[in-house]
Amino acid sequence: MSTPETQSIDLTKLSIEQLSELVKQLNSEIDYLATSSAQLSQALTKFTECISCVKNVVKDENNGKEILVPLTASLYVPGRFKLKDNKVLVDIGTGYFVEKTAEEAAVYYEGKCEYLRKSIGGLEGAIDAKNAQVRAVQQITQEKFMKERKTAAK
Repeated sequence: MSTPETQSIDLTKLSIEQLSELVKQLNSEIDYLATSSAQLSQALTKFTECISCVKNVVKDENNGKEILVPLTASLYVPGRFKLKDNKVLVDIGTGYFVEKTAEEAAVYYEGKCEYLRKSIGGLEGAIDAKNAQVRAVQQITQEKFMKERKTAAK
């Protein structure tokens, strides 16, 4: 299978209009990456809350007690369920749940958090690289604009 090769473009050979379009495209890519990073950050926050909940709520002293079921982030209702043997159901995605102990659930969510932190870091690196590209294109655009002004002034 062949791998796609990146093409180098000599920015000095592009027109000001083409450079302007390139800046728009790069800014669009930056926006997309920033949105993705924000979504991953929200997921990270939720997994962090799960870790806190599992560590703080699922304890021996709460065995047999009725639990509150979250309907929204700020609304809980009494459930008909009772905590038993410090076991919880963990959502592993696509509607599948696995029964785990509180410790196993915390380890699972910590792994998810670590994966998200690495992904967010990768996105932040890509955003920084795109911003550097935008600055380079803007600098060349400025130089071309100044050169055209000098030529027109003669």
